[in-house]
Amino acid sequence: MKRFFAALLLAAVLSLLLSPALAGPVACPTGGFSLVLPDSFAEQSFSSRDDPDLCFYWSDGRITVQAYAAYLGEVAGSDLFQVLTGSETDSGLIMLNGMNMLYAAGMDPSGAYLMYSWMDRGNNVTIYFYYPADDASCPGTVSSIMSSIAFDAGH
Repeated sequence: MKRFFAALLLAAVLSLLLSPALAGPVACPTGGFSLVLPDSFAEQSFSSRDDPDLCFYWSDGRITVQAYAAYLGEVAGSDLFQVLTGSETDSGLIMLNGMNMLYAAGMDPSGAYLMYSWMDRGNNVTIYFYYPADDASCPGTVSSIMSSIAFDAGH
C-alpha cells in the first residue's frame, strides 16, 4: 500500500513539474497546423478586420509569435517563395516534421526575428517570431516551439 501511495505522490509531483512547461496546442486551421507554446505565453488581442490573414498572436513578454495564412489560390500550388529584405543573417530551406519550409533569421529595428514559411492547400503560411537580440535563450525556445508543430492530414 505504501508503494501505491508513493507512486501516486511521485506521479502528482511529476505532473506538477511538467505541466507548467507546456500549454495546450495553438491552432491555425486556415494554415493547416498547430503548435505548442510554453504556458508563459498569453494570447494577444487583434482584430481580424484589421488583419484578416492573421491566425494567431501570442507573446510571453520576450518572444512574440504571429502566424498568417494568406490564400493565394490553387495556381500557387506548393511552390515555395520568400521575399528577402536584406536584414537577414541566414535563410534557406529546411524540413520540419515532414514539411518543407523556407526560413529566414535576421535583425531589424525591433530586434531579432525568425520566420518560417510554406504552402498549404493554396495558402501561403508564415510564422514570425520576434525577440530581444540580447536574449540568448530565445532561439532555443523558438526551436522547441517549431519542433512541436503538427500538420493537418490534408496538408
